[in-house]
Amino acid sequence: MGISFTEKQQQVIDARGCNLLVSAAAGSGKTAVLVERIVGMVSDREHPVDIDRLLVVTFTNAAAAEMRERISRALGSRLAADPENEHLQRQAALLHNARITTIDSFCLFVLRNQFHTIGLDPGFRIAEEGEGRLIRQETLEAVLEAGYAAQEENFLYCMEYFSSGRRDTAVEELVLKLYDFAMSTPFPEQWLEERKQDYCLPEGCFEEIPWVQDLLCQTRLVLTGCVEKLAEAVHICEEPDGPYMYGELLDREREMAEQILKKCREENPGAGKQNEAGESVYDALYTAFETIRFGRLPSKKDETVSVIKREAVKGIRAEVKEQLGDLQKKYFFRSREQVLGQIEICWKAVGALVDLTLAFKRMFDAKKRDKNILDFDDIEHFALSILVRQDEGGACKPTETALEYRSHFHEILIDEYQDSNLVQEYIL
Repeated sequence: MGISFTEKQQQVIDARGCNLLVSAAAGSGKTAVLVERIVGMVSDREHPVDIDRLLVVTFTNAAAAEMRERISRALGSRLAADPENEHLQRQAALLHNARITTIDSFCLFVLRNQFHTIGLDPGFRIAEEGEGRLIRQETLEAVLEAGYAAQEENFLYCMEYFSSGRRDTAVEELVLKLYDFAMSTPFPEQWLEERKQDYCLPEGCFEEIPWVQDLLCQTRLVLTGCVEKLAEAVHICEEPDGPYMYGELLDREREMAEQILKKCREENPGAGKQNEAGESVYDALYTAFETIRFGRLPSKKDETVSVIKREAVKGIRAEVKEQLGDLQKKYFFRSREQVLGQIEICWKAVGALVDLTLAFKRMFDAKKRDKNILDFDDIEHFALSILVRQDEGGACKPTETALEYRSHFHEILIDEYQDSNLVQEYIL
C-alpha cells in the first residue's frame, strides 16, 4: 500500500514553477513529501525532468544516502508497474550520477570541475580535523607573538582590555569566535572591516546608529507581544470560572506595559529617533524599565475558579515578566551616557581585536595554501568565488559558471533547510 498524503502535503508535491518553503514539525513526513515530489517530477508524462537535472541537498551524508535509496525504491515501484516505460528506465540509470548530496559535497564537486577559474591548484586535499586544529593554534600563537614584537599601542591596549591575568587565553578565544562567525558570511574580510565601524559613532542622534535601531525595533516587537499577552490574561480572568481576583492587578500591569510601548512608538518605526513626546526613545525606555514593578498576585482561594485557567494566567504573567526582564538586562541596563562612555573606552580595543582576526585569517589562509590543503570553510568560500562575483558597487552577480549550472539544474530541493550560513545561501 502506498503512502496516503494529506491535502497540504499533496499541494507541496504538485506545486510547480515557484519557490516553496515547507515548515512542519519533526516526524511529520517532510522527507517523504520531498521524495514524492522528486519522483513526481521525473515521472511526469507531460513535462518529465531527468533526475540528474535536479540538485537535491541534504544536511548529512547519511541523509543523502537514505534519500537516494528512497528515490531508487520509489522509481523501482513505478517501473515495476510500467516496465516498458523507457523514460523511467533512463531515470533508474541516471540515478547513480544524480546530484543528491550535502552542500559541502556539492561545493567540492564545483571545485573539482571549475578549479581553473580561480587559479586553484587541482592537487589540493582536505585537511584532517587534527591537522586543521594544529595549524589554527600555530597561526594564532604566531600572530600574537608578532603583535608583542611590534609593541603597537592598539594591540597592547587590546590585550590588556580583554585578557585576564597574565594569560592571553581570553583574547585567543575571542579571535577564534570572531573568525568562525566571519567565515559564515559570504565575504568575511569585508564583514570584519565593517564591524570596526560599529563603534564609530555618527554625528547627530544616538538612535541613528544601526544597532541601536535594531534593538529598538526588537524592543517594540517584544513589548507589543507583552501587551497582547497581558490583555489575554485579563480576558481569561473575566471568564465565568476565571481567576477574577487577579484581574485588577493584571490590568494595571497591562497598562504599565502599554505605557512603555507608547514611549517607543513613532511616526516612522524604522528611524528610531524620537517618540511622540519628542524625547530620546532610548532615554525614555531606559527610565521606564528602571521603574517597572510587578505586584504580588492575590492569594484569595475560590473553588469556583478553574485551576487550569488560574495556572494559565500565572504562566502568561511569568512569561511577560521574564521577557521584560530580559529586555532590561540586554538593552537598557545602562543610560545613554553610560553606553556612549563605554563605547568610547572600548572602540580602540575592539578595532585591534578585529585587526588581529584579519591578520589571523590571512596567515591561516597562507599556511593552508602553502600546504595545498583546504578545510570546509575554504571549500564553501572557493565555491562561492567560482559562482558569484561582486561588482564595483558591492552587488553580487552570478558568474558564467553559475549561469551554466543554473541552466542545467531544473530545480534545487533542500531537505532540512539551514538559514544560519549566508555563504550557503548565496551559493544556492
